[in-house]
Amino acid sequence: MFSDKSAAAGTSSNQLSQLQEKLRLEGKTILNLAQSNPGACGLMPAGILETLTQPEVLQYTPDCRGALNSRQALAAWLGCSVDDLFLSASTSEAYSWLFKLLCNPGDQILVPHPGYPLFEHLAGLENATTRYYRMDYIHPAGWRIDLPELEKQVAEPDVKALVLIHPNNPTGSYIQADERNTIIELCERYKVALIVDEVFRLYKLDEATAPASFADTRSGLCFCLNGLSKLLCLPQLKLGWMQISGAPELTAEAKLRLELIADTYLSVGAAPMHALPLLLPRVADFIAGVRWRLQQNLAAAALIFGGDDSPFRLLRCEGGWTLLLAVPRYSSEEELALRLLEETGILVHPGYFFDCEQEGIFALSLIVPEEQFSLACRKMRQWFEAFPHNF
Repeated sequence: MFSDKSAAAGTSSNQLSQLQEKLRLEGKTILNLAQSNPGACGLMPAGILETLTQPEVLQYTPDCRGALNSRQALAAWLGCSVDDLFLSASTSEAYSWLFKLLCNPGDQILVPHPGYPLFEHLAGLENATTRYYRMDYIHPAGWRIDLPELEKQVAEPDVKALVLIHPNNPTGSYIQADERNTIIELCERYKVALIVDEVFRLYKLDEATAPASFADTRSGLCFCLNGLSKLLCLPQLKLGWMQISGAPELTAEAKLRLELIADTYLSVGAAPMHALPLLLPRVADFIAGVRWRLQQNLAAAALIFGGDDSPFRLLRCEGGWTLLLAVPRYSSEEELALRLLEETGILVHPGYFFDCEQEGIFALSLIVPEEQFSLACRKMRQWFEAFPHNF
């Protein structure tokens, strides 16, 4: 009675989630260093409820691209044409629209490895498949895409789109200028669409300006995605958007086809859509405050886990909300994460959750409140220092 593509919905939770739930039911305190919900970390702009009471919320004026006044405000904020924008209920929905737009059953989407474990499900629900392209790490320089291997993959006839995360989650690495130019040229040459997820782009972890958006791409076909979920830490308002750029003939065709897809669903709620013009002026100050927390936590991690004789290593992180930490490999990272949670109450995500090839990687959330973050990191280091005697 059920489709093959829905099979994953019945899978059981992993051992770490099961242990977390067990400890929660026992009333144990958990220091969650994997927390990615900004609301749970106290991150939310003030006065949000007032923005949701606009009179337009009570009027039903459907527009498949999203309300014109909202797109006009967004276009002014982005510095683009209002014609280049489509509003969606989330960036995940934007992905689903784009996979519908670009893929026939069995076509392939190239996604980064390591990366966030979402694309396989999104593509599968659209009858497409995913194929990984490699990102290699060299310390301390950081992460780089294997461009020669990427070209071989882009050249495959069933590949329809290349997904870039700028910066990547969880590696925190931006697409470098030379990578950018090569990737745009490859996608144009092989007629592969470029989908660039820029939800973390403004969260650069040093004081330099964030690398440029891909939205100024003038060749091929490019879709840049963003939304309120990360930009203002408001995943509950469910508003995302895509900005379309590239060769005029391709962008015109893409917009016509997207209108049909978007009009079929009309999924964007009126309240967050009409709140957008009031929310965008708050972005700069809000992001500055969040970046301060990210920088404080990154500095604390460097102090706690650093040192010439430290068995830990912080992998280079340029932007975003996640830090990858290489830990002593006394056992598998899954066993280490399970024992750390059971014995100290500290929850981390092991690197294999994100398809990290290197063993012994923990992913730490940098949006956790500073005191909680530092406390958990200190307890984790103490636990590892005592670990050889307790195994």
